[in-house]
Amino acid sequence: MDSDKKDTITAFIYAFSLLSFPWIVYLTELLTNTKFTHFGLHPLEWKGLIGIITLPLLHDGVNHLMSNTPSLFLLLFGLFLFYRNKSWLILLYLYLTCGLMTWFMGRTFSIHVGASGLVYALAAFHFVSGVIRKVPRQMAFALLVAFLYGGFIWAFFPSLYKDTAISWEGHLSGMITGIAFAFYFRRTGPPPPIDPFLTDEDDNKEDTYWEITEQEEQEQSMQ
Repeated sequence: MDSDKKDTITAFIYAFSLLSFPWIVYLTELLTNTKFTHFGLHPLEWKGLIGIITLPLLHDGVNHLMSNTPSLFLLLFGLFLFYRNKSWLILLYLYLTCGLMTWFMGRTFSIHVGASGLVYALAAFHFVSGVIRKVPRQMAFALLVAFLYGGFIWAFFPSLYKDTAISWEGHLSGMITGIAFAFYFRRTGPPPPIDPFLTDEDDNKEDTYWEITEQEEQEQSMQ
């Protein structure tokens, strides 16, 4: 089995396995006739800090869960495919930071559940990473993310979610988190392609202004 095929299968297995957790939680609710939503994130309440962990695992009904499932699977798949060993660390940072920001930004006396914040974090991370890293496969994936989830920009307008149960705070937290860590991990992932027009001599040449020594500068001025 070639390396690319193996990496694709591994990414698929990891994404599918992680996606099974919110479904297991939901099925447990159905089988036990219990709702776990009260274990969600309670902003600015110490007891609500557990929601940073439980937030993406809990959903308010099957429609809510199904709406997040395709997006979460695709974005997790892309993360494991491109970042491999670093993907778990990136996911941990996105997961915890997004939840913590939602805890700070959320409206008091509210309960936040759902994986949409994590979806926004992953979408923003993939899009910005594709733009700034200029790796063809990541750029193509970034365009796919923009095409499928271009509407995530509306998270910047909380007035659109007024009098609704949608957590715009979670969406905005996710977007900010994804953008921030895209820059933080900008040197992580598949390397950019080698410029076919760049020779070894050009690659090793160090002639930028700030790297010219004082002696060289004096010699140049005397010429």
